[in-house]
Amino acid sequence: MNHSMKQRCELFVRNRDIMKSNFKWDNSALHPLSACLYTEQGLEIDVEKIKSSKIIIKNDAGVFSTFRSTAFFILATMFSLDKFPEDKFHKTLKAYEILKQEFWSSQYLPLSAFVMANRIEPFEYERVAQKSKEIYQRMKKEHPFLTSGEDYGFAIMFALSDVTIDKAIDEMERCYQRLKGNFFSANGVQSLSHTLALGEENTDEKCNRVMGIFKGLKEKNCKFGTGMELSTLGVLALIPEDMDQTIKDIIEVNEYLLSCKGFGALGTGKVQRLMYSAILVAQEYKKYCIEHLMNMTSINSVTSIIIAQQIAISVVIAASITTSTHSN
Repeated sequence: MNHSMKQRCELFVRNRDIMKSNFKWDNSALHPLSACLYTEQGLEIDVEKIKSSKIIIKNDAGVFSTFRSTAFFILATMFSLDKFPEDKFHKTLKAYEILKQEFWSSQYLPLSAFVMANRIEPFEYERVAQKSKEIYQRMKKEHPFLTSGEDYGFAIMFALSDVTIDKAIDEMERCYQRLKGNFFSANGVQSLSHTLALGEENTDEKCNRVMGIFKGLKEKNCKFGTGMELSTLGVLALIPEDMDQTIKDIIEVNEYLLSCKGFGALGTGKVQRLMYSAILVAQEYKKYCIEHLMNMTSINSVTSIIIAQQIAISVVIAASITTSTHSN
């Protein structure tokens, strides 16, 4: 493991421990996820800023608002990463009100509103919301039983990209059909296909790469999860890194996390630990890509990787929220 990757792992573990110590009464399953969001920015958890962001949401959102549902804690974490959390919250509220005109209200919609407010200016909200609704309807038409409120964020991500609606839907479906025979979870495959659809490579190349990473990990006794975790492998499949090196890096990060308290069988667990290992490796690769941009093609590729990574994180957040709701 190189020095930069080691530092990222150490920061992630430190951030998880800070979350665990200071937010004992919040859903512990979200602690490593919040730690991941801060680690992505190269920052140590700012406890006071997260607490103040929680107060901002409580003060401005009604008692029964979806902003105060199971997404509350992760929203507070995301707002705390902004230089002006209160301004970002109000922009998110505005985006939420516009999205409610196009989508049914759900615990996932505030997260989708944040994604929109985080990437575009308010004057663009209506255009993106309308494009998102069209993409969502097309997704629903292709897979009526798989597509639900959890997919709002994916539709918005595609609406924020330069990919046309037809191209997005066609590529999602090609990836889905290419991969569906390899995994039991249709929802997991759909989320993976959403992530891969943003890549500029041809369908077979992307799908072969993600399957190569999955099978390579399995051969090394590191069987990756086949549910929503798959989307994180999709990000790595879009990054032009040697496949064997990618597998090696994931295994090394996994072994490091396993050596840390709270990441064993009684803590995060093997499936989640491997997922976070893949996320940390993807973060490090993305950082390298950004630092070594050479031309406009590279810029376009990195933009796709950034959006794909946000899709993958959105999948993880949605899955964590769903798990939290069921456990409660």
